[in-house]
Amino acid sequence: MPVKAPKGLRALALCAALFPSVGPSAQGRRQVTPSEVAQVVARIRSVKPPARLPPEALRAAHALGLVLLGEGRYAEALDLYDAVQNGSDADAFYGAALANFNLGRPDEAEALARKAVALSGGVNTNTNANADARPAVEAKAREVDALVLLAVVLAVRKDDAGALAAAERAAKLAPAHFDAQFTLGRARYGAGDPAGAARAFRQAVAARPADARAHFFLATSLEQAGDEPGALEAYRALARLQPDAAEGHLGVGVLLTKRGGAGADEGIRELQRAVSIKPDLYEALIALGRALVASGRPSEAVEPLRRASALAPDNPEPHYQLSLAFRRLGRKEEAAQESEAVKRINDSRRKSAPPSP
Repeated sequence: MPVKAPKGLRALALCAALFPSVGPSAQGRRQVTPSEVAQVVARIRSVKPPARLPPEALRAAHALGLVLLGEGRYAEALDLYDAVQNGSDADAFYGAALANFNLGRPDEAEALARKAVALSGGVNTNTNANADARPAVEAKAREVDALVLLAVVLAVRKDDAGALAAAERAAKLAPAHFDAQFTLGRARYGAGDPAGAARAFRQAVAARPADARAHFFLATSLEQAGDEPGALEAYRALARLQPDAAEGHLGVGVLLTKRGGAGADEGIRELQRAVSIKPDLYEALIALGRALVASGRPSEAVEPLRRASALAPDNPEPHYQLSLAFRRLGRKEEAAQESEAVKRINDSRRKSAPPSP
């Protein structure tokens, strides 16, 4: 989610100026209690109409809302934003949309996110040299965040076209915005455009080079788009960024062993590294077993392939690779057993498959 919660004490200090019961009562206090939140909500609701809420009080309420969102206290945040809403406060609609989304209410979240988008847009950005450009900049930032949230909500609701449109609009408004580009990449990938997704994920990586998710999705998009050299480079970058995570090593290993030739040994080492990090990672186990069989090392392939077959008992591939390994080792009886397992699984799949139209 695009919300960036301010530091707890900073937000509480702002709240304390207007709502004394919310401020830190002791040095080092960092969390507002539920009863204090309830007092703030009651104070806000006592202002009639809500549009008369002083700007300082409104800023303090939003600061508190960000703290609650950052702490995952979505029900309390929703109460606060419901009290703040006066029909024209884009931040309140955005906060309420985010809270509803995290509470598992996508319908309500969509309606509120759309309202936040509508209220954030349309501000004149053609300021002259003597004018204060901050309102336009802030409005643009609010619109981008609201569009990103709307795209995420629509994707969850299976409205892929709507999600893509919202993400495209957000990225156009702010090309260097990490969340906008990351969400656009996910939307394009879901729409069957891995090459377009990779372009967006490259922008996301440029905006936040240390984000492992962006590197991972860039690599998988490039791989899906058929750009194996680019994917290999991206997986290598992920492995450098997170050497103790399996995903980068897995990607490098799969691509190198798929190529074969001089890189096969390095690929096997990368797959072994992935398995050492995550011993129950099926994709790494089956890729490692397959590569060892293909490289003439069938005795080393048996263990990872047995583990793969235990993890996926209804998948014929580990049994097929085991049959090859045992055959090359001269263990004919075990090879026959694995071949029979392949036949049994395939027969079961054919029986359970729906009839052709």
